[in-house]
Order: sequence, then structure tokens, then C-alpha cells
Amino acid sequence: MLRALKYRLRALLPPAIFLAITWYFGWNAIHGKSGLQAQQGQRAELLQAQQDYDKAELLRTQWQTRIADLSGQSIEPDTLSEQAREVLNLADPNDLVVDFGSTKSSQ
Repeated sequence: MLRALKYRLRALLPPAIFLAITWYFGWNAIHGKSGLQAQQGQRAELLQAQQDYDKAELLRTQWQTRIADLSGQSIEPDTLSEQAREVLNLADPNDLVVDFGSTKSSQ
């Protein structure tokens, strides 16, 4: 009887080892460091990084356009001076300034 039990255990040992190895590799293929779930997370991170890159590239292009507009060939000095004085709320010494004052009537 002991001999029959040893024989059956020896017969079951290789398939059991094979199943354990198969389970190990199967589990790692799904849950491991490079498994399917990790790849899904990496794809989401890559998509977010690509969107951030596209936003930064658009912003860089906008700034390059604005800087190019400030060069001497693309804007007239009179227009630049006028816009600067308007933004700073200043007047040119040669400009005629008319003060409208308040429109209150005294009765």
C-alpha cells in the first residue's frame, strides 16, 4: 500500500509543478510589474503626458508669435508708443489733453 501511494505521488508531482509554474507566470502576466494592469496604467500616464506636452507646445507657439510681433519689422514705432502710453495711462508731452471733468450740474 505504501508503495502504491508513493507511485501515485510521483505520478502527480510533475503535473503539480507544471501547474504551479503556469499559475506563477500567469499571475505575473496580469498583475506583475510589466503585466496587463501595469501597461494599462502606463498608457494612461502616457496619454496625460502627451496632452500636457501638446498644451505646452501650443503655449510656446503663442509666445513665439507674440515675441515675433514685438520685433522692429512687424510693428510700427508710433503704434507701439501709443499702445504703451495707453496701457501705462501716460501722455506724450506733445499730445493735446482734454479733461472732460465731471458732468455734475450745480443747481
